[in-house]
Amino acid sequence: MLERVGLALLTFADASLADMVELGRTAESLGYARTYTTESLTDTLALDLAIALGTTTMLVGSFVALASLRHPSITAQAAVVISDLSRGRFILGLGPGHAMRNRALGAPPQQSVAALRGYAEQVLGVLGGRGREVYPALPDQRYQGRRLEFRTPLQPVPVHLSAVGPRMAEMAGEIADGVMLYLTPRRGIAEVRAAVGRGAATGGRPAGAVEVSLGVHAFVDLDEDRARSAARDSLSYWVGLDAYNASIRRAGFEAEARALRGAFLTGDQALLRSSISDALIDEFCLVGSPARCREGLQALLEAGADFVSVMPDPVQPWEPYADAVRRTLLELVP
Repeated sequence: MLERVGLALLTFADASLADMVELGRTAESLGYARTYTTESLTDTLALDLAIALGTTTMLVGSFVALASLRHPSITAQAAVVISDLSRGRFILGLGPGHAMRNRALGAPPQQSVAALRGYAEQVLGVLGGRGREVYPALPDQRYQGRRLEFRTPLQPVPVHLSAVGPRMAEMAGEIADGVMLYLTPRRGIAEVRAAVGRGAATGGRPAGAVEVSLGVHAFVDLDEDRARSAARDSLSYWVGLDAYNASIRRAGFEAEARALRGAFLTGDQALLRSSISDALIDEFCLVGSPARCREGLQALLEAGADFVSVMPDPVQPWEPYADAVRRTLLELVP
């Protein structure tokens, strides 16, 4: 099973950068196939490079690099560096980021399907050696008689796009190598696969050419109530945000979605936490004993996910993030 399971690190968590690299090595030594990194007030691509240089066999990737924070040509060139130095072990995951944070940082929103598509097409163009077609106004600068060109990778770099709903998934199916899902319910994976298939057909590609991967939080503890309490503490960070709140609503949790959005907008943390039901936690997360979480992981793969990236979370309030990741990785090994 571990050939279809990886680790996704929450890079804003209370762990040092050296810890993050070591956690990638730990995942590799246990047989996990990939280590991904998220991006929230951090630099996922810089950390991906560090993890790639600190490992030898596993794939490393961004889950996801935010399009709003980097020019497409710089994103492509960072991908070239990581891919070449890791001998082709890099997956570039791209996403728009959250509108409220983009506004606060003075970054372009990149929220629409069209905006992310345009960004991804520029990245793909540069990676594919078509940089001067993408940017035809580039000056014809030469060094010792040789025209300056964008670097291209020694091996193809897979580009995956984030999606919460079917419209983004369909676009990813048309132009990308994969779609990355987060806070997508198990029952929603089939809908995403259908959207990816439609997009692939539009792009003239077989649906199987586009990987569907899912990032899922894991709260592993023999005390299920304690695990659910930790889930509420962690999920309150995300469940009020527009895209994820819409995903909760589409999954049938309409009352919870309304309450969560209202609490999020008013900053009522107690109401936000209490509005996360047990049923919602079970639909979107792995929670409970190691055996129960392993069963849940297998169920996600059987529901149609090609790959699942586990996002371990601390359960005890005193448990350091790095310790929680190590413990979870060990407990989920079949």
